[in-house]
Amino acid sequence: MRTSREKQLGLTMAGLVFILAFIALVVLFGVRAFPLYNEKMQVMSALNSAVSNADITSMSEREIRTSFLKNINATTNINRFSERNLKEHLGIVKAEGGGKDKVLRLHYQATSELYKELKLMLDVDHQIPLQGNASESSE
Repeated sequence: MRTSREKQLGLTMAGLVFILAFIALVVLFGVRAFPLYNEKMQVMSALNSAVSNADITSMSEREIRTSFLKNINATTNINRFSERNLKEHLGIVKAEGGGKDKVLRLHYQATSELYKELKLMLDVDHQIPLQGNASESSE
């Protein structure tokens, strides 16, 4: 007489469908999320390049924005930033700790459609500490 354990060999069709559906969801998420992550890495690279080009403490806020915009346009195909909207996304602000410390803050949001009305959103809020006092221009 055979035991029930010997009869239970293999994978059922329902189990196979479940596994394939799960793999498809993971692949879909990865395919939709990778461009957002890649864009963030390109923006961070352009920002770090703009900051390291010259002594940032002697640059005005406008010069920093211009340097960032030149780097982003020269090295990437990202068209999210322009001279008109860059002031909303990039600026010099006081550090949270207080005092005279200042940071260069980049803040923007990027979205990607996951499926119909379901979207992925990347919220980038990156700060780079500035050494010394950078001149702030009110533009």
